[in-house]
Amino acid sequence: MVSEISVRRRLAILGLALALAAPGLASPAPAQDTPPSAWRVECAGDGKSLDCRAIQQMINRDDKQLVAQLSARTTPDKSAILLIQLPLGISLTEPVQLKVDNGAAERYPVQTCTNVGCIVNVPLKDPLMAAMRTGTLLKISIQDASKRTINIDVPLLGFALAFDKAAK
Repeated sequence: MVSEISVRRRLAILGLALALAAPGLASPAPAQDTPPSAWRVECAGDGKSLDCRAIQQMINRDDKQLVAQLSARTTPDKSAILLIQLPLGISLTEPVQLKVDNGAAERYPVQTCTNVGCIVNVPLKDPLMAAMRTGTLLKISIQDASKRTINIDVPLLGFALAFDKAAK
């Protein structure tokens, strides 16, 4: 089991690393040669139908731990949702805040936590969907167990294209 100190340390390092490396979490290669990581499409199927989604993963460079995984897809009723998986050790009493670029922040509660992380379910309704299609950064703010704010900047490069391909 991961200790609270380990989670705090990881989240603190993550916050610092993301603040320094945002927006693209660039590798050691020169910045002009390394574009920000783009969204991609992943599909799974049962042989009769495909379930596709647009995926973006944020990985901490230092310890290679998953910081956030975002998965956008359409539901069977054709509504769009964004599932965000965040690390364990975040405050469950404070909502997760999302905003695109310098737009207005929206607040969403954490739905559940499992052994792999905590899940936030975000309905992708306008204007959030429109902002994500045209924006450059999705800014996620969470709080750790000590109520310290941690910011995660997620590049939106390729979001619209990946979402549209996944929705077909």
